[in-house]
Amino acid sequence: MIKRISPQETYLLRREILRKNLPQESHEFNGDFDDQTFHLGYFVEDRIVGIITVLQNGEIAQIRGMAVSEDYQGKGIGKKLVEMAEEILREAQIQKIWMNARETAAEFYQKLGYKIEGELFNIKPIGFHYVMTKYFNS
Repeated sequence: MIKRISPQETYLLRREILRKNLPQESHEFNGDFDDQTFHLGYFVEDRIVGIITVLQNGEIAQIRGMAVSEDYQGKGIGKKLVEMAEEILREAQIQKIWMNARETAAEFYQKLGYKIEGELFNIKPIGFHYVMTKYFNS
């Protein structure tokens, strides 16, 4: 089941999957508490096993902090989270979604219709990323 969650409910998976061995403050993202930001969690029983954060700015949205617990990766949870976020964004008349996608996740996002823009770049100490985008038709 997918439902909206608080920013704080994303921190455990952000730490375990996205920010291993980094300080606590790295689990908190700029914009987490903005009015236009939303967070979704994928639940198995009472446990959050997948998360996605989406920041909106006008007709543009950014996906940040998408993660699925290692035990549940490869089961379609990430795809379901992205699709639910996209549904919400379409209803909000968002025209473009973008993200800094890890190099290792680029193929996953390409299968969902996202395109790589530009060259591979390094976000230290996290790793190599691509800017990826997807446009909705008006």
